[in-house]
Amino acid sequence: MTQATPQSAPAGRRPARPFTKYLVLYLVLTIGSVWALTIFFLADFDLATRVVGDLQLTNPLVVVILHSPAIAALLIFFLYDGWRGVANFFRSLVPRRRDWIWIPVLALIMLGYIFAVRGIAMLAGVPVPPDPLPPLPGLLTFLSMFVMEIGMVAITIGWFGFFLPFMHRITKSHLAAGVATGVGIGVFVAPGNLFSSFELATAWPLYVAQLCVLCTGMSLLLSRMKGNVLFFLVPFWVSASGSWLNLYYFNTPTQVVQLVLFGALVLVLHRTLSRSAGGLDPRFTFPEYLEHDYTAGMGAVPPGHGNRSAELMAASTPSAGAESVGRRR
Repeated sequence: MTQATPQSAPAGRRPARPFTKYLVLYLVLTIGSVWALTIFFLADFDLATRVVGDLQLTNPLVVVILHSPAIAALLIFFLYDGWRGVANFFRSLVPRRRDWIWIPVLALIMLGYIFAVRGIAMLAGVPVPPDPLPPLPGLLTFLSMFVMEIGMVAITIGWFGFFLPFMHRITKSHLAAGVATGVGIGVFVAPGNLFSSFELATAWPLYVAQLCVLCTGMSLLLSRMKGNVLFFLVPFWVSASGSWLNLYYFNTPTQVVQLVLFGALVLVLHRTLSRSAGGLDPRFTFPEYLEHDYTAGMGAVPPGHGNRSAELMAASTPSAGAESVGRRR
């Protein structure tokens, strides 16, 4: 294994410079939009209903807000580096040859996870549906989730394609970046939980805890995968299918079981990656993980184009650079 020339971490006490404006824009377009709509309805429900319409998944404004993480991220990639920045993100979705095996492995692990949740819940006396869906209806339901789980792709692109690597840049920590991302997603989806029903409202804190554990694991995994968010989408898709397949109910006792299993899986993942050749990979950071130096060093095919971040850092702080370290394997 031959390592590429290391790059230095973001310099000084302000590692977000000169990219802070993109983080602000992202938070305004995502959390800002969903909470602005929520506050509007809480302030005057009748007026909001006349202006916006019912809050149904078919409402165009609701659809836009639910997809705002992807819209915001793609807009940021464009504002940052034009169409080249957008193209670089889509180039990052191409797995390296050695990474393809992870897709079925992750899918099988998470398939085992959802059945383990059902089994442990039954042993613990937690109520579960008596009859899971048969194989064929279950498969059709699983495939339909890609459409029915509104926002799943948007969360993948926005929170893991932009926000998580930005948190890597700021925190220089898998744990801190994972917790920040989990809390961010939790705040973004909170109105759908807190104001839907008492059961969903009481489940929200545990849901946020689950997200924090999940995002910490994804920080480790996606750093190994050069920031390819497809390796979040696959396990997330499978892990979200448990209640759809009638394996368990979405309630607080089940969430406790899920949280314990998630935590165990993340610990196993950390140990596995730590003990692999070369140890843990360097955290992928925005915007470097989209660009040529990092992607070429990590053996991406195709690599990103350009190194706009180096130009901007040189212009703002001559000694600044990127945390990310490329590797050739």
